[in-house]
Amino acid sequence: MKLAACQIDVAFGDVPANQAAIERELAAAADAGAQLAVVPECALTGYAFPTFAAAQRAAVELCSAPIDALVAAVQRRGTWLVVGLLERAGERLYNAALLLGPHGIALHYRKLHLPFLGCDRFVTPGDRPLCVATTPFGTVGLSICYDGSFPETARVLKLAGAQLIVLPTNWPAAARISRAYQSIVRAFENHVHYVACNRIGREGGFDFLGGSQIVDCDGRVAAHAGEGAERLIADLDLPAADLNRLVIVPGEYELDRIAHRRPDCYGAIVAPLAKET
Repeated sequence: MKLAACQIDVAFGDVPANQAAIERELAAAADAGAQLAVVPECALTGYAFPTFAAAQRAAVELCSAPIDALVAAVQRRGTWLVVGLLERAGERLYNAALLLGPHGIALHYRKLHLPFLGCDRFVTPGDRPLCVATTPFGTVGLSICYDGSFPETARVLKLAGAQLIVLPTNWPAAARISRAYQSIVRAFENHVHYVACNRIGREGGFDFLGGSQIVDCDGRVAAHAGEGAERLIADLDLPAADLNRLVIVPGEYELDRIAHRRPDCYGAIVAPLAKET
């Protein structure tokens, strides 16, 4: 399948302007033959809000005109879309990502792991499971930014059948190590295709330096962006992610990072930490 990662700036708190920009990126991705376009974390709303009230004013409900307009754009263009947004649900806010297809929201994810940064200081931790959606081009799972720092998230999505993990992100300058290596490691250790779509521009005193990556299931970088506005296009063989056994020397040197797991030894991963007295 052909994938487009759209590394763009975001108009802080200006949903109509961001919606228009996302629709332009979707159109350009469709013209390039992409079956899926990805935009950054909170691309519809902005991210670095100073207070809960400011974040709430910019947040978008799922049943709203901007989401309906993006679904309509997907229907017109025939290209699926992953979009990040600050979601308002009653009195709560969530850092969310949606996979939009021709029939509407195919996958709705809320960020599980929250750094003390931007709107994540005020949102509610995600309450939806890590799961995947089946599309005409393959099986897709979602994470958001800081989620990718926790290897368990990618592994759970892989075990759920993900062939492609999409990570909309807002990595600022201090996250250069994550930007450089995280996508490669998560793809390689799980034998899954991985795309991290970062933003550019300045917001709330933070500079966002792009560096988006599309990485195949062998850990090879298929496309890598610089620090400006850019649209990455790459072809990925999604079914290849299901072929987990790596045969280096037949009968002598073979690896399978899924079949060779030892879940019986991993209890410490899910055990709660002992409270300090």
